[in-house]
Amino acid sequence: MLKSTYRNYIYAATAMVFALLISCDNNDAEIKHYSAQVVADDATLKTDKYKLITVFSTDNGTTFVDYPNLKKGQTYQVKVVHRTDDGDVDVKPSELGFHLDWSSSNPKPNGATDGQMAEFTMQESNDIVVVIASHVCSYNATDWAGAWGAKETGSGVGGTDNNTLTQDETDPNKYTMDNFFGDEVEASITFASSPSKYWDQVVTLPKQTTSEGGVASGSGYYDSCLGTFYIDVTYVIGGKTYSWNYSFTRP
Repeated sequence: MLKSTYRNYIYAATAMVFALLISCDNNDAEIKHYSAQVVADDATLKTDKYKLITVFSTDNGTTFVDYPNLKKGQTYQVKVVHRTDDGDVDVKPSELGFHLDWSSSNPKPNGATDGQMAEFTMQESNDIVVVIASHVCSYNATDWAGAWGAKETGSGVGGTDNNTLTQDETDPNKYTMDNFFGDEVEASITFASSPSKYWDQVVTLPKQTTSEGGVASGSGYYDSCLGTFYIDVTYVIGGKTYSWNYSFTRP
């Protein structure tokens, strides 16, 4: 039986989960090492990394368990689930916008190296690695112009304000919003272009003084596939400091 020291919980985004192989027929001498590693650094799921779990099947993916009975030379299937209070949710590339890559495993998967599930053959030494990355769509600098709903979430703020973004005439990645803080003042933001990974999609609100005399700054991330973005903002005005999450979606 394959048992995980930490019940397959990922305790760091690139941490390794080590497993103990306990056989009912003295197979310990044949299987000396097993580990399962989930790498989620470039996926939105990294914020819930402690609940990413590898589960195993010995019936071609019909049923999955945490601790299967396995012998050297036996084939088995592995997939990643997000374990929630309501049960396990499959990390499906097609439905959730993720790419799963098993190619760093040793031994290699039997057949395809990407996809929701991979098949392996148990060896004497086994290191299973699955890399989860959120999809990144093509970046287009003109996509951010126009009307937005800007939702404020934080202490002392709230509600969703109408906000219009206007593209800068000289820097296509720079925009000016016309209703910052719901006060009908302008503030500029800049999108990082040509992202290759999900967390390269940075949007910045450089430190600046608004027309009402407040000092604003912040940074966050955009999603080129969903066409949304957010900024964690700090605004100092009138002797007070406001901090909030600014989430932008199309009205």
